Amino acid sequence: MESSSASDRLFTEANAWFFRLRADDVDAAERERFAAWLAASPLHAEAWDTVQALFADLEAPAKAVRRQAAAPLTAKRPRRLRTASMAAALAACAVLITVLPQSTLLQNLQSDYHTATGEQRLVTLTDGSRLLLNTDSAVGIEMTAAERRVTLLRGEAYFEVARAPQRPFWVVAGDARARVTGTAFSVGRRSENVAVTVAEGRVETSTESHPEQITALTPGESAHYRGARLSAKHTADIARELAWRQGQMVFVQAPLAEVVAQINRYRPGRLIVTDPQLENRPITAVFNIDKLDDAVSALEQTFGIRARRIADYWVLLG
Repeated sequence: MESSSASDRLFTEANAWFFRLRADDVDAAERERFAAWLAASPLHAEAWDTVQALFADLEAPAKAVRRQAAAPLTAKRPRRLRTASMAAALAACAVLITVLPQSTLLQNLQSDYHTATGEQRLVTLTDGSRLLLNTDSAVGIEMTAAERRVTLLRGEAYFEVARAPQRPFWVVAGDARARVTGTAFSVGRRSENVAVTVAEGRVETSTESHPEQITALTPGESAHYRGARLSAKHTADIARELAWRQGQMVFVQAPLAEVVAQINRYRPGRLIVTDPQLENRPITAVFNIDKLDDAVSALEQTFGIRARRIADYWVLLG
């Protein structure tokens, strides 16, 4: 009979593989190692099935938490867990859903649609509205007879909203929110920082904390929120800010640190500026999102910035 400690060890290994295989930078060699691990013993396959079942059971309650944050978490009863450590893992995951909503994995569980690093996804909603999810983004969708609501859990999305004056369309991102009846606009969220940029029509922005404080936006305008506070409203360069819709990043005299931060959003791996004196160096360039290794080469060849590559993952600039 398999010992409890051996069972715990296999569950831990299977759990590690579960998270690793969902990472953006997993490669073919790692997938081959996983396949070999899985085929090594029927016990490995059993542990893998248990982990998959556990997270499948968590997906529904995770979405329920998103949709009714004030309601108590009611998870489906998980399939039989053969050790106390497995049961403890389930309890820990349930706690994480309620107290760590910013976790990428948990946001993906809560979402109806999400994208990985470098991925974009076009979604057509039941009312005919369309949303384009940018890289590393996640949204939840709720459609009722009275209103349409999208919760941006992380990342960025561009919305083309079907006109329905009696059925407002809401986008909620953290404490900030935007209300329209039919228009085109984008919403980007980085933690508690939220930006709303209007391409067509009119958008009313406000916060959940202060719904009466409405900031109206027209085409070419952008509002920036930090938590529950409107931090700025200004004229936006629509072609540059929404260039990602055409698969491009456009920089005009942008500091290298900002350029690197944007590239890191789309490219698996990390670019790191190792020389602080280079961080504020101005860069004017247009990069293709699907060819970001060419962007690194351009920083080398056009701007004379030394790049050292480590295992195709890390790139040190400087």
